[in-house]
Amino acid sequence: MLHRLAGTFVVAALALASFGCASNPVPAASSVVEDRPVKIDRGASSVEGELGGMNEDAVAKTFERLQAPILACVADGASRVREIGGHFSVSLRIDREGRARWAYLNETTLGDRATERCVLDVVRDATWPKPLGGDGLAQRSFDVDAGVEPQNWTPEKIRSAMKHLNEKAAHCKKGKGGRYVATAYVGKNGKVATAGVAPPSAEQQDIADCVADALEGMHLRSPGRRAAKVTIEL
Repeated sequence: MLHRLAGTFVVAALALASFGCASNPVPAASSVVEDRPVKIDRGASSVEGELGGMNEDAVAKTFERLQAPILACVADGASRVREIGGHFSVSLRIDREGRARWAYLNETTLGDRATERCVLDVVRDATWPKPLGGDGLAQRSFDVDAGVEPQNWTPEKIRSAMKHLNEKAAHCKKGKGGRYVATAYVGKNGKVATAGVAPPSAEQQDIADCVADALEGMHLRSPGRRAAKVTIEL
């Protein structure tokens, strides 16, 4: 099984009162890490930083050190659902001691909340460069090629189930607003094998967990001989 993971960096300083102007992106060299269950191809990366804030090279190197454990998260997910793949973007806030105050996936179509939580644990547990003059913000986007390509369903394919899905999401939200984007894999029997969710902010992680749990095990239409993947907004 072979996955390819490409990533793009963005880092910025977060002043305690306001934001400054970002510098021009600096392209980074591409590299390939092999002899692992999955393979990384970083591709063209870019870094942006606030003047006097985060050390861009140091943040990039930290993400490089985290590649192996992030790949391990993806490989573990693929051992359960071989169709796992897609796009995800990690956003985190770093305090003056180099610790992550929070981290969340502001975008994700991985479709597996366990894999998403694993990635978040990796970045939260890491030691980050200390920002200058306040907290720092860092972000990196990844694109993962699935080992086995699923059918790509549009939301129209599950239109008949959307009312029920929205009811389940509303139960998890408990009146709290925000945009939640869920991605699910549908097995040959129509059962949702696993689901992942991108919440609107780091504070809504528990709601994202609840929505993913609610979706898993639901029965939708059968995709036929090949599993399907669908992304919907709830």
